This record gives sequence, C-alpha cells and structure tokens, in this order.
Amino acid sequence: MAADRNVPSGVDVAMLLRRAQLRKQLACEAALAEVGLTLPQWGMLYAVAAEPDSSTHALALFIGQSDQSAGAVVARLEQRGLLERRPGAGKAILHRITPAGDELVRRCNALVEDVMTTLLAGLGDRSLRALRTSLQSIAEAALPS
Repeated sequence: MAADRNVPSGVDVAMLLRRAQLRKQLACEAALAEVGLTLPQWGMLYAVAAEPDSSTHALALFIGQSDQSAGAVVARLEQRGLLERRPGAGKAILHRITPAGDELVRRCNALVEDVMTTLLAGLGDRSLRALRTSLQSIAEAALPS
C-alpha cells in the first residue's frame, strides 16, 4: 500500500517541531533575559512551583534535562535565593520555591505567555486545543519507561 503523499512523513514532522522549538526558544530566551533568567532556569522555577518537594531527578525529567544539568541549574537558583533545598528520604534532595522565586516565576510566566501569544496568533482556539492535545500525546509517548 502506497503512502498518502498528503500525510507528512515523520521526518517532516520532526523538522517542523525542531524549527518551531528553535523559534520558541529564541523568543523566550530574549524575553527572559530582561529579568536575568535563562530558559533552563525559568523551566526549573516553573517545575518547582508546579511540583514542590520534588527530587532533582524528578525535576530533571519534568524539564527534559540530565540530572547533572538540573543540579547545576538548581544550585545557581539557590545561590540567588529563588529556590531552597532540603534533605528527603535516603539521598534525595527536595526543592521548594522561595517567595522571591515565586514572584519571579510569575513575572517570567507572563513574559513567556506574551511570547507564545505572538507565536500562536495565527491559530484559532480549536487549532490550539488540537496542537496541545497532539504535543501532550507526543510528550507522554517519549517518556522513559
């Protein structure tokens, strides 16, 4: 059975996702630089705010970084007084956002929201819902087992 030429190949979709990610990354990095954060730092603050008392490993999975990279980001944010760490069970270290971190992540969320509103301006509500559903499906399928 021949492939339908109107259906994009996996390679086409992969490249479009990569191009969209790059546009989003560059725009978000520029916006976040205004408040002195990098995209990985905002991602970590967002993750800790969303999942308080998570381990470094869990946060690394949440934001798609290695444990080592996530640990380095956490250390920088802790030095800035934006996160605090405390011992958990066994060797686990748990993380909480500080009031200063909470205030900053809210500001950053607004900046990212503005960026995404611009990038997604050509999509209607129905298309946005379909995009979110599709991306969620891809993200969940890609999780390590």
